[in-house]
Amino acid sequence: MTRSNVMKQRLLNRLGLSKYSAFVTRAHAFEAEDEGGMTIIALFVFILMLSMGGISIDLMRHEMERTQLQATLDSAVLAGAGAPAGATEDDIKAIVEDFFLKSGKAEYLNEVKQDDIIATLNARRVTASADMTINTYLMKLMGVHTLKAGGGATAEVRTPKLEVALVLDVSGSMGGDKLANLKVAAKEFVTTILNSADAGDTVISVVPFSWTTAPGEAIYTAMKSNIDDRHNFSSCLRFFEDDYAQSYIDPVLNPDIGPAYAQQIYTSKYGGFDNFHSSNGRSCFNDDYAEIMAYSISEGELHDRIDLLHAGGNTSGHIGMKWGAALLDPTFKPVATSLIAQGVMDASLDDVPSLYTEPDTMKIVVMMGDGANTTSYYFDDDSPYRGPNSDLYELTFQQMEFDYARHKYKNKTSYSESKCSKSKWICYYTPTGEEEEAFFLRYSNNYYSVSEYKWLNSTQFSNLESSPEHVATRRLDWEEAWGHMSPDWYEDVTGDDAPLDDYINSQYEYGSTKNTHMRSICSATKANGVTVYTIGFEVSANGTAETELRNCATSVLNYYAASGVNISDAFGSIAANVQNLRLTQ
Repeated sequence: MTRSNVMKQRLLNRLGLSKYSAFVTRAHAFEAEDEGGMTIIALFVFILMLSMGGISIDLMRHEMERTQLQATLDSAVLAGAGAPAGATEDDIKAIVEDFFLKSGKAEYLNEVKQDDIIATLNARRVTASADMTINTYLMKLMGVHTLKAGGGATAEVRTPKLEVALVLDVSGSMGGDKLANLKVAAKEFVTTILNSADAGDTVISVVPFSWTTAPGEAIYTAMKSNIDDRHNFSSCLRFFEDDYAQSYIDPVLNPDIGPAYAQQIYTSKYGGFDNFHSSNGRSCFNDDYAEIMAYSISEGELHDRIDLLHAGGNTSGHIGMKWGAALLDPTFKPVATSLIAQGVMDASLDDVPSLYTEPDTMKIVVMMGDGANTTSYYFDDDSPYRGPNSDLYELTFQQMEFDYARHKYKNKTSYSESKCSKSKWICYYTPTGEEEEAFFLRYSNNYYSVSEYKWLNSTQFSNLESSPEHVATRRLDWEEAWGHMSPDWYEDVTGDDAPLDDYINSQYEYGSTKNTHMRSICSATKANGVTVYTIGFEVSANGTAETELRNCATSVLNYYAASGVNISDAFGSIAANVQNLRLTQ
């Protein structure tokens, strides 16, 4: 056989055509004929095209199977990484394996090892790989019988940190079963939210509001330099129209302009002397149950704080929302730093409140209201019942024991107290008891003794000041005086209704004014990227309260109408939405 024939025979053998003798004989016949030369060329071109087509088909099958396998891997690890809070590593492994099983590709999944899954409360990292062998159709003609396909995938889902302000209506209409149902729902919400992330990654503030909102002594102390401080009775601040256009409360004094905030006068429309606790007319509630709890990560402390809530007073949702927004605003960071220094805030929260631009933190307000905003009263800023020199005097007395008397001009000493009535003798006494205060209300140059319920003339009052027991006399500022007495009590004692008329008929905020302020603060809060949820608790459908609460929410889907024990459902739904929102960040 010639060299040419040998080569041809080898080619036919490689193509698997050697057994077809008729084909070989016919090929030799074509070769013997001159006109068969082109046919041979056409045959080789056909065989080449057939081989290339076979390669393409097998490669397309390979890529299709590889792509499907990779897609299954990607979906499986994403499903594992998105496992519910509390899922164990075994739970996540089962999710990945189940995904492959239902996709009909379980045989291709490689073993998911312990190091492939990292699971914490607020983070999931899942890695998996798979391999498969594909039998070829036409490439086997070239000696390639199988092709390998494989892939790997890693998915990581990290739940961002969460800062929450619970803004809760505790006005008088919230009494009875309504407040009891609120406490249950709010505590369930706290537990759910805290348990959905690693310890310390969720911080919650509780902001009760009624007539106003009391930040409490610790917060007030932290920002006292920027407050026009007038008395020591309460911590409430007075806000004005421009304040509601900003989500923040600035604790830092600007020395060029002075204090930015006014302290709210502490008094009550009604109530006896030093007895406002039973009155719903108080301008500020200074009880522990009315104060803000700021930046807590303790489920127990938050539950205890919620259990303390007490109903009383008018409704001022705009002020509650103002404080809720301020606690989330990074401008309040100096206050948080001070709270840590005072020992009332966990030291691990040194990054709270975070910047709005912090990608790993979400900020949420949940505001619950049970009715429309109502009217609040204030003394006029230029009222004669503001500032120094009030009608109330505080005298300090101390029990004394006669010691001796000394003559002014002669070297004489007497141990008879009778000498004290003589002008030429000076008497000396030794204190024997604690100092005590007594209050006297001056009116028409007479003095009403608060403790003795009787009037004294000016001479009698002077005699008190000159008595041995007298230590000091202090005339209170009006802001201090109103902390002891209500305008109504002042009228009862003096018959003068001018202070009461000034208080309730001069400078006040109608409910409609509060609604306007509430819209402003809600808009400012949402503009910073804070998500706002609102709950209307037993409010009239499409009434003023529901309309304002719905408008305050980030969207209509973030507003919830609730009644009775169903308020737990509203809080529960919000908690679920917050968890889902965290997973999509």
